[in-house]
Amino acid sequence: MQPENSADRSTENAFQSGPFAGLNIVDVSGTVATSYACKLFADYGATVTNVEPPRGFPTRSLKPFLPTQLSATHQQQRPISAMHGYLHCNKASVVGDHNNLAAEPAVGAADLVVFDPKTLPHTDSLADIKVNTCAISWFGLTGPYAQYQGSDGAIYALSGFMKGIGEEAGPPIIPSGVQAQIVGGLSAFNGALGHLLGQLMGNLEQPFALDNSILEANMCLTDLLAINAFNKNPLPPRMGINRFPPTYPLGIWPCKDGWLGVTALTPSQWKAFCELLSLDDFTDVSFFNASVNRLASADVIEPAIIQALATYSAEELFHKGQALRIPLARVPTMEELFAVDQYVSRQAFSSISMHDTTFLAPSIPFRLFATPPHFGGRVAALGEDNSTQANV
Repeated sequence: MQPENSADRSTENAFQSGPFAGLNIVDVSGTVATSYACKLFADYGATVTNVEPPRGFPTRSLKPFLPTQLSATHQQQRPISAMHGYLHCNKASVVGDHNNLAAEPAVGAADLVVFDPKTLPHTDSLADIKVNTCAISWFGLTGPYAQYQGSDGAIYALSGFMKGIGEEAGPPIIPSGVQAQIVGGLSAFNGALGHLLGQLMGNLEQPFALDNSILEANMCLTDLLAINAFNKNPLPPRMGINRFPPTYPLGIWPCKDGWLGVTALTPSQWKAFCELLSLDDFTDVSFFNASVNRLASADVIEPAIIQALATYSAEELFHKGQALRIPLARVPTMEELFAVDQYVSRQAFSSISMHDTTFLAPSIPFRLFATPPHFGGRVAALGEDNSTQANV
């Protein structure tokens, strides 16, 4: 039997020798995009310092908020952001002077400074800093949109992602959340990491200055739509909920108990899906062997699919579908997420400690096995590391 906490020490030792150990990263803006880029460095062992303004980073005010029980000795002046906790685990926090960032000890000692110019008091805040920088902004530092204020919704619309979501008639649905900024942060991380490796190999002059556009990063996900729009080619029409050309059926539907994700593309998959749900009227119709023909006939097929699904549990169909080699997925509800066996086995969620509470949040999705990432951890209070940074 292993001594108590020996597994924890083994994990911690692997983390301390992570691929980014010894790398110093500084975030001076605290947007979702800059925070996520720096989170990826922190999760694999880099020392990440948040140089925050006196009121803290913008992420400290983002929903969802954590429920808190305030004590007489610890009165929190504003709600505690779970999003901030997710983005800033295992990072240091110092309160700094954003009018004179070049004088901040953490900035001067950084291997990389990540920022969004719109969060800084003036554009030359970093002009005197002789270190590597990576700007992450909605539309980049130059170009026709550079001075515009962006949003996740604007990025979804401009990249063509939003056009195909929603009912056939009426306006499209604007997706919620901050996924566009997450994609921008991931893109910036990839670019910055490549340049840092180039420097390590002696292939790049120092320092470098990267310019990362959240819009351009997201256009990588809808590249064909952007090309077609540029060439003035007709774009595919919005066909409604759970209608994604050219594949049908493709979507998530309710069952008698739970929800099921369905993808049936090939003729064999379609016939097996019909067999699974006893859709005998469609099984031997040769016209439906082509996915585009099924899509064109969705108004006929879909009511039968929904009616059949309502007589089965999602769990039952998932296991039967596996045996028939149909691409099906049991889709958990939000309440069920933390108990899904494969998520537990893969440590899909990690425990984060913040102020006087803990909560579960998604773990890093990119895994190295010889040097595993940090799973969960602690979130620093605003300015907690000021005394430490003064000695840098």
